[in-house]
Amino acid sequence: MKASTLVLAALYCTGISAAFADDSQAPNDKHGPAGIVVGERLAAARSKLVKQGWKPTRMHTNDGYEYSGVEKELAARKFFELDTCSFDSSRCILYYSKKAACLRVDTIGEQFNEMKVTRWTSECPEAP
Repeated sequence: MKASTLVLAALYCTGISAAFADDSQAPNDKHGPAGIVVGERLAAARSKLVKQGWKPTRMHTNDGYEYSGVEKELAARKFFELDTCSFDSSRCILYYSKKAACLRVDTIGEQFNEMKVTRWTSECPEAP
């Protein structure tokens, strides 16, 4: 009975890990577009992206979205490429574009100076 419980627990943990696995970068792909890296401050990563021709994708221009929490701080700093931030873990999603390519950058951090890049994907924002 104990062995089957342990097996079930192991399978559950493996399933949870797989569900939350970050498959946006290969394990050896430490540098993203414009040389951004996981753990880099958002301001530095954004600067690199803009210098390399990535344009912030303006979000929530006409949809009445009201910023709250860290979103307000980002909007005050003119990070209008912000899509949303979670309340529970302070994770934020920002979008950029370059020619026909899209880039989603995910961050974590409760205050602007603490926000760090956690991942990126070649993903476009959903149409409103």
